Amino acid sequence: MKEYAPAQLRNVGLFSHGGAGKTTLSEALLFRAGAITRMGSIEDGNTTTDFDPDELRRQMSVSLAVAPLEWEGHKVNLLDTPGYADFYGEVAEAARVCDGATIVIDGVAGPQVGTDAVWRRTSRLPRLIVVNKLDRENADYRASLDSLRERYGKGVVPLTFPIGKADQLSGVVDLLEGQAFMAGKQGGEATPAAEQGTVDQLREMLVESACELDDDLINKYLEGEEISPEELVKAVRQGVREQKLFPVLASAGSRSIGLESLMNAIVQLLPAPTEVEVLREDGSELEIGDKLAALVFKTVSDPNIGRLSYVRVYSGTLTADSHVWNTHKSKDERIGQVFHIRGKSQEPTQRLVTGDIGVIPKLAETVTGDTLSTKDAGIALAGFDYPPAAYFASVHPKSRNDVDKLSTAMARLLEEDPSLQMHRETSTNEVILSGLGDSHLEVAVQRLQRKFGVNVTLDVPKVAYRETITSKGTAEGRHVRQSGGHGQYGVVNLEIEPTSRGEGFEFVDKIVGGVVPRQFIPAVEKGIRETLDQGVIAGYPVVDVRAALVFGKYHPVDSSEAAFKTAGAVGFKAAFSQANPVLLEPVMRVEVTVPSEFAGDIMGDLNTRRAHIHGMTPDGPNTVIEASVPQSEMLRYATDLRSMTQGRGTYAMQVSHYDPVPSHLQAKIVEERKKETDGEH
Repeated sequence: MKEYAPAQLRNVGLFSHGGAGKTTLSEALLFRAGAITRMGSIEDGNTTTDFDPDELRRQMSVSLAVAPLEWEGHKVNLLDTPGYADFYGEVAEAARVCDGATIVIDGVAGPQVGTDAVWRRTSRLPRLIVVNKLDRENADYRASLDSLRERYGKGVVPLTFPIGKADQLSGVVDLLEGQAFMAGKQGGEATPAAEQGTVDQLREMLVESACELDDDLINKYLEGEEISPEELVKAVRQGVREQKLFPVLASAGSRSIGLESLMNAIVQLLPAPTEVEVLREDGSELEIGDKLAALVFKTVSDPNIGRLSYVRVYSGTLTADSHVWNTHKSKDERIGQVFHIRGKSQEPTQRLVTGDIGVIPKLAETVTGDTLSTKDAGIALAGFDYPPAAYFASVHPKSRNDVDKLSTAMARLLEEDPSLQMHRETSTNEVILSGLGDSHLEVAVQRLQRKFGVNVTLDVPKVAYRETITSKGTAEGRHVRQSGGHGQYGVVNLEIEPTSRGEGFEFVDKIVGGVVPRQFIPAVEKGIRETLDQGVIAGYPVVDVRAALVFGKYHPVDSSEAAFKTAGAVGFKAAFSQANPVLLEPVMRVEVTVPSEFAGDIMGDLNTRRAHIHGMTPDGPNTVIEASVPQSEMLRYATDLRSMTQGRGTYAMQVSHYDPVPSHLQAKIVEERKKETDGEH
């Protein structure tokens, strides 16, 4: 592929709700532009942008893929993203490195919950909207246009209009150029007479919206003067780049209809890399120039070839066989080869210019989110804003060999997908993997097995309960063993009381007159702290307690640190049991977005889960429900929500706070925990 100047580059993301046909559309665009010689299909598993084994098996995108094409003297880097909410980490990466977005919607279903999610995710970008699949039965461009305008405002304007419907779809009329582009024919021709009335009406809508953004044009328009195509293109371009206009185009990717108009719109209306604001990590604007600044936005770990780093150059030039500086790691990186990439096929290049996208193999230190620059420039670019984890599972290696390899393989997997997270929950002694949904974690486990030979199973995680007290308690702790020879002697008196939630544990020394010698007081605290980890009621960690050492006794010969440590532990357990102890459970802050017709069912279901509903907010045709729900009630919510909303509901959740467990449930949890620990011994 020849080198293009930065002004001739376009970096465009394709985003949508799942199933709107982005991958088929990108395949059709690549074929029409001559970037590929035959058009693949999802059913045959041979499309350019879905090549990962997980994508072929599921017949849907799970990773973002880059696919450049050449059109009218420009190079367009298309970034095809997954539409399924479980893989929105990839959407966050694409939205960060694109300069413009194309939001694809299904012409039958119209805009959906996922459309709103990607609309918000791409809010800083100029956007085009494509109503796709117009060759399907019941597809309706006008209905889609109306619901888009209702949802996203009057800035949504028609740019192309379909000729015919469903099986009879034969082409589109481009309202900017006033020409028809028919299926199977190159170039534009006159608009069919039968469509002229509709075309005039829709063009009027476009002209009026565009002219409103320009004082000179609106005067000309109001005086009834003709607006020339050049003036209109200029006004629409300005409106798109200022995010005041969102042109809507018609297409049918599988029939290759509407492609020329879409590519013309991308090249004419969306900005070049040199026309957009680039932010540094500290929020200041980067001055685009000769100094290198490139962001690694995706890492693929391959056991055979090592790391493959996808990179977008924001300033300067990235050259093969050179050295760069990783600003985040403060390390020198040697760059051997540089490639242009289309799907999984790579083409070596000598350099990537400002604004271009490519891949670098075998970087030693660099991972997603790192900036490559020079040591003297030291530029750090803004990173990624990943969606918070909403789904949690415990990870259990299948064999001893898998245990040994798990941490290394998992580290590589988390490099590849930073929207996954892993931590060890000490209170339940489980390794917890968290992500955006059950499919997200399933794909992660399959990759562990396929790429690194590590076999694990996922299970419902145990809930990380905590223990605390609700009133004051006092007790004596004695550890006295004196039967000839050197004995053990330690007696302490403790007072305990609850502290505010989240304060943790506090130890207070109130000893007066040396009844417990100074050197033994740290041992008393140590004995109590060791008890905190194992808990008193059910072995869960103790939180939010203040313990005061108020009195004690010692023996000049038999007292020791060990004796006072044991006495501290005994006394704390006794005082804790008297102070009305309770279990605390983690409570999640949950935000559920569903089509409004399901809102009542979802509310009813949340109430059965002991939810505290904070509010319902209408959001176009959707309703957003905010609630606090105990984690134990949300362990398999992803599956339940999908079945209650026909797959159209989405949710996000994060740990909010801890609340006491209702007493009728506490006894049951304590009993189960006792059985569990007895079984382990």
